[in-house]
Amino acid sequence: MIAVASIVLSVIALVFSIFVFAEGRRRYKRDVFLKINEVMISEDQNRGRQLLLSQPDEVSVESLPRPDRANISRAMAMYETLGMYLRRGYLIEDDVFEMWGDPAYRAWCKAQVFVKYREQQSPGIPAYRNFRYLAERAKTFGDTIESGSL
Repeated sequence: MIAVASIVLSVIALVFSIFVFAEGRRRYKRDVFLKINEVMISEDQNRGRQLLLSQPDEVSVESLPRPDRANISRAMAMYETLGMYLRRGYLIEDDVFEMWGDPAYRAWCKAQVFVKYREQQSPGIPAYRNFRYLAERAKTFGDTIESGSL
């Protein structure tokens, strides 16, 4: 009888430990997302996104004033970081796509001139691969919502 009770208690302790681990991991992912979100809603990031989205489709990157180019570059770098964290599983996908999916996809579409420019600067090295990943997953997520699958 004592052996059965200790086995049952051990199983309960194991299940509880697994639950605590999973909950801690989920909380960690949410905290990381909140920190990234704080950076993304900052004034300079917002300015960079606005500048990026307001550019004509065939803008010459070299013709932009240096501060505008820097703001756009920082905004794209933040999307790159968000995409990397998402790709590595550090974030909860639904949280990311609910808040940043549509803005990321729209930014990716407008950023193509800047992506090509970066690829010309570093031939053979794909530019913004994590940003690309983020945008592709965001599009898929958006298509899923529109089809009513969620």
